Amino acid sequence: MDNLPILRKNAYLDILIKDNCIYANLAYTDVKSNNTYVLSDKTDLSPLKFRLDDIVFTKDFWFEYFDSLEKVLNWDIVDRVWEGAFKVKEFEEEGIGISGIRFVVDDNQPFFKNIYRSVKQFSKDIVLRMLDDRYMEILLQGFLDRLGYEDIIWVDLDISHFSLYRARKNEKDSFVKAKIDWKNEIGVIDFVRSLKLQAFLAVDSSSEEISNKWANFIAHNHKYISNPVINDVLRAFTTLQLLSIKESNSEKFNNFGRKRSAIFLSGNISNLLTEDFLLFSLIDGLELEGIIDLFVDNSNKVLSFGKSLLKREESKSVVVFKRDVLPFAYKVIIPVIPKKSRNKSIFSAKLLSQEFDTQEVYGLSSNLQVINLPTKYEKILVQGELLNGAFFSHFTSNNIEFLSSKTDVVFKNIVIDARERPIVYGPNVYKNRIKINTWSDGNKK
Repeated sequence: MDNLPILRKNAYLDILIKDNCIYANLAYTDVKSNNTYVLSDKTDLSPLKFRLDDIVFTKDFWFEYFDSLEKVLNWDIVDRVWEGAFKVKEFEEEGIGISGIRFVVDDNQPFFKNIYRSVKQFSKDIVLRMLDDRYMEILLQGFLDRLGYEDIIWVDLDISHFSLYRARKNEKDSFVKAKIDWKNEIGVIDFVRSLKLQAFLAVDSSSEEISNKWANFIAHNHKYISNPVINDVLRAFTTLQLLSIKESNSEKFNNFGRKRSAIFLSGNISNLLTEDFLLFSLIDGLELEGIIDLFVDNSNKVLSFGKSLLKREESKSVVVFKRDVLPFAYKVIIPVIPKKSRNKSIFSAKLLSQEFDTQEVYGLSSNLQVINLPTKYEKILVQGELLNGAFFSHFTSNNIEFLSSKTDVVFKNIVIDARERPIVYGPNVYKNRIKINTWSDGNKK
């Protein structure tokens, strides 16, 4: 019996316009040969951010974009027979042709209407969709069943726009959302002077220096941060924004992490902050506890192909698999640490696999520790337990067991947050610096 048409060799291109970037993800599937993967590319539009209008997004712009994309991905996408008109080259084999293109435009993207209209006018071969609240609702509620979670939060961190979405099983309000939108850069720049933000800072610099560097950072988009002042200000800013959303919407986002829970993280801030600062911001801003799987969707594969992942073989575009779409995950463990457990080992685990001898890992109290897991093996079983009085406030067992598998979810890290609760910042930058240095001590190389 032949495979269903969608299960034959196939390639599909998904393009997401979000955060002043164009994210291209091309999925190739050959189910019969078990050869599936996703190729990715990111094009930064920030140099055009003061000109993101229909004058910029002409037909020539899109032709030049696809010419460049073909070279980067090493894949024939455009049918050159049709001069002056954009036509998709029909799929033939790996590297040649695709079965379709879908554009998804974030409704928070500056000049959304002009960009959306330019794509619509550019070609009728392109499926055009909008990334909005309804898109996120369908995605998250589908993930509850497809990925086996009972509680999911999606956190989108753009400097000028923070969005939180939550989907829960068997709850009256099964989908909720909350947002902060700064509307313009002036408010973001001025916020660095607020007393609230200063209470979270740990950088030893003058107010004038902080303001100048922050204003320059906001005005000129950066792909990475090399300045420790900006890194600390962005950490404090992110923590405070998340905490403000949580406190203003406590009924929506309380009690997370008490069931089988996951957080998906997207947005340009997740690419800018260092790993430990990103974890501090997320954990302290959302006041997390319990056991949580964390996925950082830097390439936006989940946003692009999440719906195809939900539909599986019923997808009308392409069949994708979790191994190709889901990023490596963090297993975040946040127990209660009694004072008597201070400076003691509060976690131990064994790594079991048929491919290597049993290994043991440990977590110490008083800091946040990131333990690296090997990701090259097919399957690793992690069996752990809390020690020396540490416990989970909402679980009957203090044991932790999970499987890292290349056919399902690959975990690259265990994060043990063994800081004493409640987490308190302040009262000044000097105290914060001591606290953050202590909290990060477990991640010294």
